[in-house]
Amino acid sequence: MPNKKRFLGYVMKISKIIASGETIIYQPRLSKWAYLHLGRLVRNLTTTIFVSDKRFFHSHGWIHRHAHEIVIGKVESILVEQNLWGRLCNYGTIKVSGTGAGTIVLQYIKRPLEFQRQVRAIQGAGTSSVEN
Repeated sequence: MPNKKRFLGYVMKISKIIASGETIIYQPRLSKWAYLHLGRLVRNLTTTIFVSDKRFFHSHGWIHRHAHEIVIGKVESILVEQNLWGRLCNYGTIKVSGTGAGTIVLQYIKRPLEFQRQVRAIQGAGTSSVEN
């Protein structure tokens, strides 16, 4: 997986964000339809999203940066919303709720059900290793 993203000299290196011993499991992408929305162009180009074995991370912004994270074990719900065009073009809005972290809303995510499946698989792997 690529570990950096470029936009007008802006570089978000995921390797600077992840902790030592943390592994990126899944990195969802924005749908190509997100880039057609000109009002959100800079935000979309500077968005970093990943799911590691320890947390879910979302960051956006170029001048004013917003970063949110939820520990994987604290994710309570993942709501996927897709309208007709989202179903046809396979993109949607994801709302991730966590204990004590509020809700993170991600719009125009490509293959949103895959994101949901990946987070649930990580959560399942974490609980099975605790039980053994």
